[in-house]
Amino acid sequence: MAENNITGKDAYINWASSAGTINLSGDYRSVSIKENTDTAETTAGSDTHKTYIPTIKSATIDYSGLFPTGGTALYAALAAGVQGTLTVAPEGTATGKLSKAYPAISMGATFDTPYADVVTVNCTFQSNGAWS
Repeated sequence: MAENNITGKDAYINWASSAGTINLSGDYRSVSIKENTDTAETTAGSDTHKTYIPTIKSATIDYSGLFPTGGTALYAALAAGVQGTLTVAPEGTATGKLSKAYPAISMGATFDTPYADVVTVNCTFQSNGAWS
């Protein structure tokens, strides 16, 4: 049922780092979060199928947005190796809505500058510790 779905129009995306705090919500186009876990194989003896237990979690977050005029602060904040906390709240910051805070490392931004279109910025963040 469509009335239970949401759009990203109210999303809140914020990068608080050693290079400053940048609100990424205003000009974002997409944010994609992939949480995953490593596993350790526990197959033994007469097992006929492999079995595993989860071990260490990690996450990658891919951000894509428009590059603003005078975006030097954004450029510095998304430089490779900058550490901070990336907060993503798909429905905004209202009480009771999903919000995740990831300690992370910026893997560096890429900037696409087409001849006759808007300039975009893309950045992958690697989680760096436990998230909430």
